[in-house]
Amino acid sequence: MADDEIKVKKDRDPIMAVCFVVFLLTVCALIGSSVYNNYLKADDTLAADGSTVSVNYTGTYYAFFDEENRVVFDTSLWSVANDDGVLKSNDFTLNTESSYKPLSFVAGGNTVLEGFGNAVIGHKVGDKVKVKIPAGEGYNAPETESTVSASSQFSIPVAEVMTSSQFSQLYGYDLRGYGEIEKSAYGWPASASYNTANNTVTVTYRPVAGSSYTMAEGNFGKISLNVVSVTGGSILYTYSVSDYTVVSTEGNSKEIQMIMIDFGTHKWYIESITDADGNGVADTFSYKTTEERYNQDLYFEIEIVSVG
Repeated sequence: MADDEIKVKKDRDPIMAVCFVVFLLTVCALIGSSVYNNYLKADDTLAADGSTVSVNYTGTYYAFFDEENRVVFDTSLWSVANDDGVLKSNDFTLNTESSYKPLSFVAGGNTVLEGFGNAVIGHKVGDKVKVKIPAGEGYNAPETESTVSASSQFSIPVAEVMTSSQFSQLYGYDLRGYGEIEKSAYGWPASASYNTANNTVTVTYRPVAGSSYTMAEGNFGKISLNVVSVTGGSILYTYSVSDYTVVSTEGNSKEIQMIMIDFGTHKWYIESITDADGNGVADTFSYKTTEERYNQDLYFEIEIVSVG
């Protein structure tokens, strides 16, 4: 190769190198811009009335999720649902992990509670919203509240008949014969016999007069039944409510974290008590028979996942 040809090639190489670098930078810039616009750029679209919105949420009673005394009744987050350290409501049911996923709905529509659906309007992806839905605007049912004095006496028959399915739901197994029950739904011992003719179970209770039995005890409190007498085929008893958690006080009434009593055929949810002498045992208690979430203030923490 001639010397002048070598010189021309050497002069050209730096120019080609620079052009190649510029080309690479341009390609990278274009790719980077595409990646940013399609994958990394924040979605600033604000949810409006009629937008399809996807959210994660946690619903609680008494307070928001990050506050004292809150009790979780619903969530879309497996990390919350499966956390034994998070207090769950009496009616909370743990489902399979795959069932916990973001909830999609139309903002301002009627597929979710109105206060929930409206809370996301004006917010974008990544926003976290808190909303309190008053009892009258949440899950509603005819009011069923009753108040019981600690001195009020109740009676049930010594022998009680229920369907086989009611017995199974209450005690967790099917009875096909005869069995002893160490602790019945009322706390005292009993025996049970299955009737093949009509598929029913007769439960015969055996409490001792003058004794106290723990009917329910858990995270929310303790319910004891104090047996007054067992005569004439009837059991006479009174209720004691203790170990409850007070969440608010108004006058002599104290709202407590609800305590559930399961009778098999129906449930009570004790909502409030009075305790005039401050000994930790209720003088009176009020309960409802509707589902736990009905006629209840609801607190939601919502995180926007997508806005369509």
